[in-house]
Amino acid sequence: MKNKISIASFLVAYCLTIISPSTLAVSLKPGIMPTIPAIIPQVVDISKANFLAPNFHVSNLNINEISGSEIKGNFTTTNQENYYTADLNYEMKLFKGTDFQSLKLIDLVAISDPFFIQPNGEVAKSFVYNYPQNIVSGDYTLRIQIITGRGMELGWQDKVILLKGNNKFLDIDFLTAKVLSGTISGTPLEGINVASTDDVSGSLKVQNTGKAITVVPQIKIYKRQINMPVVKEYNDSAITFAKGETKTVTLKMPKLDIPESYLAEVKFFENNQQVSGLQYFRWVVEGDSGKIIYIKADKDFYKAGDAINLTIQTVGPADGSNAGTGQLQVIVSDKNKKQIAKILKDVSLTGGLLPSIISIPVKYDLVSPIIDVKLTKAGKILDEQNINLPVFSSTAIQLEKQILQKKSSNINYLIYVFAILVIVAIILIFIFYKLKFRKIK
Repeated sequence: MKNKISIASFLVAYCLTIISPSTLAVSLKPGIMPTIPAIIPQVVDISKANFLAPNFHVSNLNINEISGSEIKGNFTTTNQENYYTADLNYEMKLFKGTDFQSLKLIDLVAISDPFFIQPNGEVAKSFVYNYPQNIVSGDYTLRIQIITGRGMELGWQDKVILLKGNNKFLDIDFLTAKVLSGTISGTPLEGINVASTDDVSGSLKVQNTGKAITVVPQIKIYKRQINMPVVKEYNDSAITFAKGETKTVTLKMPKLDIPESYLAEVKFFENNQQVSGLQYFRWVVEGDSGKIIYIKADKDFYKAGDAINLTIQTVGPADGSNAGTGQLQVIVSDKNKKQIAKILKDVSLTGGLLPSIISIPVKYDLVSPIIDVKLTKAGKILDEQNINLPVFSSTAIQLEKQILQKKSSNINYLIYVFAILVIVAIILIFIFYKLKFRKIK
């Protein structure tokens, strides 16, 4: 069965999608993380069974230096939640223009440098970004946006900058781009559902505003999001544009048989230099699947008698279908990888985003736990993720010292007991041989 993705499916793809400013401009404001269909800028009680992205914001974005095509700067990320969220990264996006409602995406770089922020805390980060040298000189908007390791885009901040380029850049009309399969078509990021045997292609209108040029389309296909694994990367056939010529380019995508949401990134290159902006195309291969979107933990330490409170966000098949019931397996271990607890919880593998609230009792003091989570169905692993919470809070640091001191005391006690036993053994051996020697006499 092949059809345009439904509204429910679009909700599923929400945290798996690169947000297009043009499509969300009506309802979004910079810096606010959207939910669909509404924006919820405040923190909401996690016990409510509604999806809400982790509440992280970017502020104090500064551009410190622009030298050649290199931009250096810094920013601050704030966690406005009472929970730790694992594996945070950030993206750098470059848009042509300064009006939020008409920004055009030119470049996107995902930085893989995972970090944590303690609840209601903040982290300062610095960055270096090299923009495409062949852009048209003018005003641009640089966006720093937080993204989870699983591809969920969070809060951001924009900065308007004046950039110089070589003025040799193809213009992509992203408003007319489509993803196609037979007679079915969809917008590039909403996409379409297809069977693994169906052909998929991306269509885009490209204008050459400069001299005649021959370019090579470079295509990179990701699982779900641009900071997720690359499924395939290749160059398509060269295309020649006359001066001022506009062409509709159709690029055939490879057939992929694993049920998943796929994202193709298209750029045009001349002599290994980028000479266009970006165009993304999304499609979903139908079939049973499920993903762990994020894991949130409430603390970085737990005392005996406490409970580890986890929020685990999962999603069913990317095509929006109902795959029945799956199971979450959660294993908590200490820093020495000693298993502390194992919890199994049934979850619904439907087309919606569903949070699971799990409470795990702790029998002894624990700092920086390792949390391993698997999502399975009928014994088959659909997805897995693990986090190792770093030690942040002063309480955790103090508790860790106490645990180490206790271990050290235990070791010293064992050494003391062992030494006593050795001395006693030596004395007994001495007495035994002394008595034996007397009998011989």
